[in-house]
Amino acid sequence: MTAFLLALSLLLNIIALLAFTLLFLRQNKLMETEKKQEKMFNEMEEVISTYLVQMKEENDDFINRVSQLKINALRLKDESKEKLAKTQENMEESEKPNRLAKASAYQAVRAYKKNTQPDSQADEKMESDSGSVNEASALKVEKQRESEGQKHHAPSLLDNVLLLRKQGLTEDEIAKTLGKGRTEVALMLKFRQNQQE
Repeated sequence: MTAFLLALSLLLNIIALLAFTLLFLRQNKLMETEKKQEKMFNEMEEVISTYLVQMKEENDDFINRVSQLKINALRLKDESKEKLAKTQENMEESEKPNRLAKASAYQAVRAYKKNTQPDSQADEKMESDSGSVNEASALKVEKQRESEGQKHHAPSLLDNVLLLRKQGLTEDEIAKTLGKGRTEVALMLKFRQNQQE
């Protein structure tokens, strides 16, 4: 009976040792899987943080580009407004002496008409005698202004350009008639057309 108990005790000890080794192996496997999961979690966290940093840099770069575009657009608007104001000032300054010169020329023509002949005969004689388009066009402009009831108001350069354009003259002919550059006349007509639209 002691032999049986001894054999049973050995068998139970062997079973206990096998159970301990199985538990130890399972615990090791569990620890290894935990380490792997922790390692994967850390790698995923690093990848996501790197991706977020890259996105932040790209967004900052994009915001800088957009702000530069806005600044450039504002600069261009300011420059175009300044250029437009300068061209308008230049046109106004160039018109001032011309208005005075034309007003004195018109006054001289009127005085000459009054002193020599009646108005209708003087106009016909002046147009037939002067072979130049400049004087004839100036008289036509003056005559139309007088017929509209604006005898005391000297016509501006723009009015003269528009009137000659209505008469069917080209930009070159208007420029020669008024003694101005072709581009100046073209610009005035273009500005006027843009205002009407």
